Amino acid sequence: MADSISCFFSQLRPDDWRASVGFSPEIEEANEKLFRPGIADAEAEQVLSLWLQKHQPCLFGRIAAKLGAISYCILSEADLGQSDEFIKEKIQAARLAWTQDGFDGKKSAFIILAVSPRIANALPGPEVRELARRLCYLYLEADIEMDNAHLEQIYLQKPGARLTTWKWLAGVNYFCAQGDKRWWQDHRIPGGMAFSVNSVGHLVKSGMIANAMKELDRLMDAPDEGYPESKVDSLAKALELAMRTIDKASDAVSGKATELLPLPTDRSEMPVRECPVKLSPAMSDKNFCEYRGQYHTDYTLPSEYFLPDAERPEGLKLHTLDFTYLFHKSVDNPDYRLMGEGQQIRRVTGDNDEVPTLNDLDYVRLKRLTGNEEEVLISEHKRLKAALGR
Repeated sequence: MADSISCFFSQLRPDDWRASVGFSPEIEEANEKLFRPGIADAEAEQVLSLWLQKHQPCLFGRIAAKLGAISYCILSEADLGQSDEFIKEKIQAARLAWTQDGFDGKKSAFIILAVSPRIANALPGPEVRELARRLCYLYLEADIEMDNAHLEQIYLQKPGARLTTWKWLAGVNYFCAQGDKRWWQDHRIPGGMAFSVNSVGHLVKSGMIANAMKELDRLMDAPDEGYPESKVDSLAKALELAMRTIDKASDAVSGKATELLPLPTDRSEMPVRECPVKLSPAMSDKNFCEYRGQYHTDYTLPSEYFLPDAERPEGLKLHTLDFTYLFHKSVDNPDYRLMGEGQQIRRVTGDNDEVPTLNDLDYVRLKRLTGNEEEVLISEHKRLKAALGR
């Protein structure tokens, strides 16, 4: 097939610039381990987890890796040579397992990594772009548009008789070894190309549940059930971490790709005038509503990543990006509910009937504001239903 993974893979061209400059030591070290012939998926996951804990600029990604809160799907070069149906089945099996673990509060993030020296050393261009689009299509089972935010869904159930369940939308982001030493270095990853999902809202709420359950075990002198101890147990703490992530962007060849903005003199220009949380002194004079990016941090596949330039080309658009999904509860800010706080999709009444939990006014507002979001019974979430039936 002309549009298959194997076809796009065969069209990749070597990057002469990469051959001359090589990779950064930390990428090279991980690559050598990941490229070992016959490496098992579990070994590759361990290599990637250790790299993320040390070198991932996103603090949420580092925390999730340290907590063991990331599920992985490793695709080898041998896998990439199989049919698209084979690749899709492997991805969807891992996605289903992640959905079940997320529902139980064990995992908040998911990474699909295509391990291939040919990909890692390929020239960024249309061939890599179409390979990435096809791989993402096999993952999300939807047409993938460039410069657009494609979303995943993750669920969490609270322990207890009422079976309260939340759903979050989470962005899907592209990472690639080709980013190393290029201006978009913060989206590098060892081994090849990857798609990553990390739900901050799920990480926070599952952390709250885990900490509460560990305390309950302690009070009851009950056996430890293995809940991870998370320090990210509020969206307020998440705001500080999000701001620090933006501030600690790599000092790449074209400077930092993301940066915090100063607080405006006139705070009436801000969606929220006063920060609802006490920020650290280092963050206290920064804009807590918006930041700036040389690329759009919400886009799944930014077109700029598929240009061969090491330095950022002139004329690319700067983006003003948002923090308010973490704290601003407003009908005009549905992202807070859908991506931060979480949307309840199930609770059980005294009659054990499963019911939606939005009132009619909230429902109408969300329909108007988001266009494609609606409250449904948990049984209508097909992937979640399949995961729970495993």
